[in-house]
Amino acid sequence: MEQHREPQRRRHTLAEEAVGVGTLLLLCAVAAYGWNVIGPDDPLYAVMIACGTFGLGPWIGKPLEHRAPGGWFRAHPVERRPLRLLGVPAFGRLLEASGWNRMVVDPMRDFGGSLSDLPNLERHLRGTMSAHGVGFLVHLLLSLAAAAAGHSVGALWLLLPGVVLHLYPTLLQRWISLRIRPLRCRG
Repeated sequence: MEQHREPQRRRHTLAEEAVGVGTLLLLCAVAAYGWNVIGPDDPLYAVMIACGTFGLGPWIGKPLEHRAPGGWFRAHPVERRPLRLLGVPAFGRLLEASGWNRMVVDPMRDFGGSLSDLPNLERHLRGTMSAHGVGFLVHLLLSLAAAAAGHSVGALWLLLPGVVLHLYPTLLQRWISLRIRPLRCRG
């Protein structure tokens, strides 16, 4: 029975990876089209990229979670001070106060609050870190390309949503990982 489940899970993972890669390629095509038609200096282009990278998350997080080396997700205690200085805990409190976590994040987490649920939370953190990391990378690369092409205003338009929508959520996942680290040692 167990042997039957493993190949089925593997096919499911390959299907998820194919959808993730296809979605990323579609985003690249839309980004190239928008660059040529709208132009990188237009705020509409930055909004289009932000929507695309935000929508990319659910499709790319889980496949990357399985493919990326585990060490990429390990938060180290030395990160605690820089994360605090960057205001990451305040960003987390803002998301909590706004209701974002309750309405969007908590239903996806599959975390009941017990020590036995920590593996589910860690799996969710890895997927979220992966998805937001890729989203920020897209914003960063497009911003660098815009700056290199002489579109400094467009570079800022592209970078700023990436910081808010993807860099800070990635850093927040690392902060949460640091917070649950002592619990993992206990459980």
